[in-house]
Amino acid sequence: MKVKTTFAVIMSALLITLIGVYLFNINRNPDFDGTKEISYYYVSDVTGTLETEKRRSKLPENREEAVKTVYNEYMNGPVNSTLSLPDNDLKNFTTLIYPVDHNENIAKINFTDRFYDLSESQRVLCISGMVYTLTELDFLRNVYFYVNDEPVINSTGDASERYNRNNVANNPSLDPEKRDRQQVVLYFTDARQRSLIREERSIEIKQSQSTEYQIVEQIIQGPLDSSLVPTVTPDIKIRDIKTEEGICYVNLSADVTSRHTSISSELLSIYSVVNSLTELDYVNKVQFLVEGEKLNEYKGGVDISKTVSRNEDLIYKEAEEKNEDK
Repeated sequence: MKVKTTFAVIMSALLITLIGVYLFNINRNPDFDGTKEISYYYVSDVTGTLETEKRRSKLPENREEAVKTVYNEYMNGPVNSTLSLPDNDLKNFTTLIYPVDHNENIAKINFTDRFYDLSESQRVLCISGMVYTLTELDFLRNVYFYVNDEPVINSTGDASERYNRNNVANNPSLDPEKRDRQQVVLYFTDARQRSLIREERSIEIKQSQSTEYQIVEQIIQGPLDSSLVPTVTPDIKIRDIKTEEGICYVNLSADVTSRHTSISSELLSIYSVVNSLTELDYVNKVQFLVEGEKLNEYKGGVDISKTVSRNEDLIYKEAEEKNEDK
C-alpha cells in the first residue's frame, strides 16, 4: 500500500511539474503554441505611410513553405479597412522566388513591367512593405527585387537589387502632391447610337487604384466632347476591377442589368468598356461580373457569361460613314 501511495505522489508531482513548465513557456514565449505573430506592413489610407497589421499564423516548419505562407497572406491584403496594399493589383504583376541559389537567407521578388507604371512613392512602399513583412521571418535577411529579371532601377537611376531592413525606409509615404498622368483611350457613342467613337484624354492616376479601375470610372463619368453620348449611366457602381493573365474582371453593381432599353444600347455599353480596357497592352479580354457573379443571360444582346474580346467593327470609321450618307 505504501509503495502505491508513493508512486501516486511521484506521478502527481511529475504532472504538476510538466504543467508548470508548459505554462511557464506559454507566458515566456508566445510562439510556444506553434503559431507566430507576424507584422504585415500596409499603407494607411489616413497617413499614406506604412503601418503594421499583426496576425498570428501557424507557419509550416519547412522554410520555403513558411515564406510562401507569409507572402500569400500579405498579398491577400489587410483585414483592416483603413489599410491597403501599395497597389491593388500588386499580386498580379509580382512573383516570389525562394530560396535563391539554395540560400535560405534570401528571397527574390520579380516584377513585370507594370512595376514601372507605379509612381515613385508607390515603388518605395512596395519594396519597403515587402522587405519588412518577409523579414519578420527570423531566418530571412535580404530580399532581392527585379523587373523581368533585371535589377530594379531606384529613384536615383541606379540599378539596385539587394534590400534589407538596413537600407530601406520603414516609414515611406505616398506623396499627396504628386500625381501621375496617363493618356487613355475611351469609347463613347453619338446620338444615333450606331458606333463607338474614340475619345482620348489625359487623366490623373490615383496611387491607390489600378489604371483599369480608373478607365471604367471615366467611362461612367461620361464623355468630355458634348457631341458624344454616354454609354453607361452615372449611377452604376464599381465593386472591383482586377486583371489576371490578360483577363480584366469588371465587377459592377446589380442595377447594371436593368439600365438598357435596347440590344443596340447594351451592345455599345458593353463594348465601350471592353474596347477601352483592351487599349491597355496587358488586357486581352474582359470578364463582366455582377455583384461578384457571372450572369447566364444579359438581355440577349451579348453573352457576358464568357470573356468578351475587343470588337473593332463597332468603332466609327469616317470613310464608312460617308458612304452610308450618300
